[in-house]
Amino acid sequence: KQWYQRRVAITAGGFGGRAAEEVLHAGDKGEITTGCAADMSNITRFARILIEENGYSSKQGFVRYSDSEMKNIETNEMIQGEIKALLDERYKAVKGELSKHKVQWARLRDFLIEYKTLTGEECRTIFKGGRPSRLPSEGLPSS
Repeated sequence: KQWYQRRVAITAGGFGGRAAEEVLHAGDKGEITTGCAADMSNITRFARILIEENGYSSKQGFVRYSDSEMKNIETNEMIQGEIKALLDERYKAVKGELSKHKVQWARLRDFLIEYKTLTGEECRTIFKGGRPSRLPSEGLPSS
């Protein structure tokens, strides 16, 4: 189960950018970019592997279909449906988590626009309601 949860978390990570755009710019389709195209391709491919090759499908079970069986329209539609269901579920979960913290994400976005780059510690500070201790013009602290 842990293996599956880690793999599903990977698909969720692929939705982060698109979901953040939708949460932060709700209703304003002009603000939704096409920058997630590669992510969508990767997470779809990854979900296909989970369903087709690793048996993570309630309908397919632990059956691995041959290439000729995959050409069967009903089998292909069933697998496509399972992939879509998995991805829809993960997208909804990611968007829900981002929505719960919309104010913090908006603050982080605003600071990123102002500072251009932030450290992990600065991001945590912003999420807690604080501000980075440096000025935007100072650049990143040296390590």
